[in-house]
This record gives sequence, C-alpha cells and structure tokens, in this order.
Amino acid sequence: MPDLPETPPDDESPDPRLGSSGTPPVDRPAQPAQAVPSPRRRRPSRRAVLTVALPATAAVVGLTALTAPRPTSLGAPTGDAELATALAPHLGGHRRVAAILVEDGQARVAGFGTGDDAELEGSEFEIGSVSKTFTGALLAVAVKRGELVTETTVAEVLGTNAEGSAIADVTLAELATHSSGLPRLASAATGGSILAGLLRKDPYRGRDGQQVIADALDETPSGRGQHAYSNLAVALEGQLLATVAGTDYATLLTERILEPLGMTSTYAPITAENLRHTARRGHGTSGLRQGMWTMEGSAPAGGIRSTPADMARYLTTMIDGSAPGAEAATEVLFEEDGASSTAMNWFLEDFGSGQPITWHNGMTGGYASFVGWDPSSGRGLALLSDTARSLDDLAVRVLTGEVAL
Repeated sequence: MPDLPETPPDDESPDPRLGSSGTPPVDRPAQPAQAVPSPRRRRPSRRAVLTVALPATAAVVGLTALTAPRPTSLGAPTGDAELATALAPHLGGHRRVAAILVEDGQARVAGFGTGDDAELEGSEFEIGSVSKTFTGALLAVAVKRGELVTETTVAEVLGTNAEGSAIADVTLAELATHSSGLPRLASAATGGSILAGLLRKDPYRGRDGQQVIADALDETPSGRGQHAYSNLAVALEGQLLATVAGTDYATLLTERILEPLGMTSTYAPITAENLRHTARRGHGTSGLRQGMWTMEGSAPAGGIRSTPADMARYLTTMIDGSAPGAEAATEVLFEEDGASSTAMNWFLEDFGSGQPITWHNGMTGGYASFVGWDPSSGRGLALLSDTARSLDDLAVRVLTGEVAL
C-alpha cells in the first residue's frame, strides 16, 4: 500500500515531512524527519499516534466546514499546587490534563479540569499508544513464565493457520520493535478507517482479534529488519500473546498486569458497550469532540483507558522494576543507531542530555499522552490530555531538566 500523508486529528494541515500512512492518530511514523526545536535537543518523533490513512485533499475538502477553531481554556488546577503552577504555562491549547511526576520513588500528581479529587482517581483518559507498553509487559511476563521466547514466530503460535503467509516466520521481537515489515495499518482496513476518520469515530472498530490476525496474515512485509512504526504489528503481538495464554487480550491484561498492580480503574474496553460511566469524549486540536476509541482487535496497540492515580502506580513500579513485565523496558531487542534503540514496545533515546530516556507517547482522535523516565536519575513523568495535541516536547524538556519543576 503506498504511503499517504499523515493527517492530524482535526483541522491541522498535514505535515509534508511525515510519511507513513495512518487515520486519526496512534503512533510513530516510519522514519519521519525530526523537528528540531533547539540545537541542543531533537524532539521525539510522533511515534505514538494511531493514524489512519486520509489523503490531504479529503481532509481539506471534507472537513473544512466542520473544523472552525474553537476557544480552549485549561481547566482549574487541583492536586500538587507546585507541580500545577510549573506546568500551566506550557499547556496552551489543552483543556483537561493530568501530570504525574516521580522523584525518589514518590509520585506527585496534579490535574487541570479533573475535578476536586486530589488523587485524581476518577478522571479517565484514553492513553493511546502508551497501551503498547502494557503489551510489551505482557510479552515480558510470558517469556518469564516460559510460555514463549522473543524469537517465537507467528507460525509457532498459530500453527497451520499461518501456512502460506508471508509473515509466518516473523518473530514476536520483530513485532515488538516495529521491524517486522508490516504496514502501519492493515490494507484491508484502510477504506473503513478513512470514513471513520472523516466522521470523527473510532477508525479501528469493527475488526475483532481474529480479524486482526487474518489481516496481518494477508500482508506481505516490506522493509523487514528496518524500523517502520506499525500499529498492526503490535495489535498482532497482543493477539498472539492472548492466543498462547488461551484467553482474550482484555482478560490477559487484567490478570497479569492490572490486578497485580491494583490498577482497578484501568481497562481495555475492546468495544463501546464495555465503556464505563467514567468514559468521556476527547477533543481534536480544533476543539471538536471526537468519538471514543476502543479499537476492538487492535486494542493492544492503543485501546487502554486509565486514570492519573493508576498511571502513577504504573510509572512508579516500572521505574523501580517491581511492575509485572518491567523487563520490557530494559531488554533491548533492536538497535536503530547509537542514540536510539527499542526494547519490548519501549523506546530508549538520548535527546541531547547524554542520558537515554525510556519513553512512549500516544495519541487518539481526542487524547494525547506521554510516559517516560530517565533511568540514571529515576525521575519520571506521565502526561495525559483530553486534547489530541502533542505533549512530547514538554515531557522531554522536563525529563532533561530544561523545564524546572
């Protein structure tokens, strides 16, 4: 499938520097040109945007009348007052935001527009492609349990169902590091995704786990062994892990990661019928409300919803190594260059400070997220927003010390 320009969530003009097809966002395009905000540090690429293929002309002609800019206002601060005061000047264009800063093993939480709950227990966000890190943790857990190894192939999991497929010998390590050669989005799903994107709906709906597996088996890898961000690859990774465990992805996630960590407010709804009463619609950059994304069979790539309190638990335990599958963030499986590598669905990258940052970002039609930390200092940050506007630059500046908190 030829690459198409990546189209931002609402009315932003497509960036001609970005390649790789997508629909409204979930992650890292294949080798995009890097925007350079300063000579000291390059900004993280948009690796975590669940995009859907949408030609620029369709975006302009079909959406112009619907995307008049709407005023935004950052919500009232709550939680850690010092943290909120330091971040507020950097959050223009956002509405409801939560921030978790971890230092010395302790988490500080601040929110904007998240209500009066100081712990932010009930403020739910789509975390987009940060969901991929949970899938990476599931891979690490499965390896530790002896169920498989990172070099286990698609055919070894699916048996005769993979016969004749061009991806039969693709490994879980390749899926977890975006080096499998699979496209960002299944070719068979592109048409429906374009329409859903135009209508501001979930572009991944209507294709369950078995369909995702079938879609992947029908693909012919291109550029295998090179980094090319693929939501389809990670969706397949999650479905293969569930197949090996003899269950479904949502159950596997809950039993092996969420319950052990006490993350009771975090879940993968899979379908709209399973959304909790706390679920809310997010916003595109123009201010228009977006449909909620549950992503069905592609949930392992971006369908998890969580709260600041739960993400504080996740970030803290990933940093100290006590989370189930914490090895996913430290076992490097793919070296891109001297300053960038990939573990099990986590990126390790030096942004100019001399120290690698462990990170992943995310974006859906109406939400943006970032989770990362500096392993040398143990300082970590999670940012969640109900506006699909990147938080990456701010997060890196905090983790490298350029923004003081």
